[in-house]
Amino acid sequence: MGRKFASLDTTNKLLLLLVLPVVVFILKELSAIFVPLVIACFFVLLFMPMLRFGAKYNIPRWVSIIFIFLIFFIVIWGCVWILQLTSAEFRSTDPQTWLLIQSRAAEVISRLLSFAGIDKDVFLEHIQEFDLATTLYDNLGNVFMAVRKTASIIFMSLFFLILLLCSSFNAQNILELALFKDKTPSIRTYVTIEKSISKFIFVKFLISFATGLSFALLCYFFGVKFAIFWGVLAFILNFIQMIGSIISTAIMCLFALTQIPVMSMLVLFIVIAIALQLLFGSVLEPIFMGRTFSINTVTIIIMLFFWGYVWNIPGMILAVPLTVMVKTVLEHFDKTRAIAALMS
Repeated sequence: MGRKFASLDTTNKLLLLLVLPVVVFILKELSAIFVPLVIACFFVLLFMPMLRFGAKYNIPRWVSIIFIFLIFFIVIWGCVWILQLTSAEFRSTDPQTWLLIQSRAAEVISRLLSFAGIDKDVFLEHIQEFDLATTLYDNLGNVFMAVRKTASIIFMSLFFLILLLCSSFNAQNILELALFKDKTPSIRTYVTIEKSISKFIFVKFLISFATGLSFALLCYFFGVKFAIFWGVLAFILNFIQMIGSIISTAIMCLFALTQIPVMSMLVLFIVIAIALQLLFGSVLEPIFMGRTFSINTVTIIIMLFFWGYVWNIPGMILAVPLTVMVKTVLEHFDKTRAIAALMS
């Protein structure tokens, strides 16, 4: 009998190994559906306490839903307004300024190449043939494609959010029926997931907003062009755990090399930018998050690569909350508790 159960267990593991690639393939191919759906589920978890508060005081559900969507539309209007300011920055820049930025960039890069012992004449020959305006014009199609894809994700997420809020969606019942087959562990897991996701979204938004605002003000006071753009870029990239804020800081500092001619001011700008990135990303965020996300760095990096492969940039943004959900579920099963411990 023992051999029979062992053989059955081995068969189940082999079937799981065969099914996982199929699941990954489906998630990747149907990302246009799954990404907005996952985003909508996270926001449902975020606003579920508000719905319960309304139900507690006999406030009609439709009133709570209208209030939730009022918050969404205010946020979307704010994003559109900021994007309009960013585009106005670029439109107000005359062609001579672009040429000056290009020449300064070539000068800075040639100095770096000389410092590294690389022949700068070959590089300068290529950079002189490079037309920044033509390159930007040729890539407008890619920009519009990215904007259209982002807008599609936003509207699909709103569509799924309406369906989930207006229907009798109950994540705790889904966990109970699909995984636990018992009410007590499903309730405990759901409460843990809801608190974790709500805290992640709230804290991440505040930290990203503070990072973007501080970067924009830094660029403004030091005279670095496109201050609003750098603030928006820092805000967006900060949602990519660990690497997002580092990337935005590095790109902004590289651009500052073409804008700040005085070396002492340039060094001060870079030091302040790095200090702000460390303050928000390495000090304040872990303090506000507390022990909610007890996930080690290796696991986060692996999940960033995995979800980035499956869903590209949205996958990298959703990587941490998805990992938290998986880890929370694994902790409630004896056979997978060791895997959850390895992720901690």
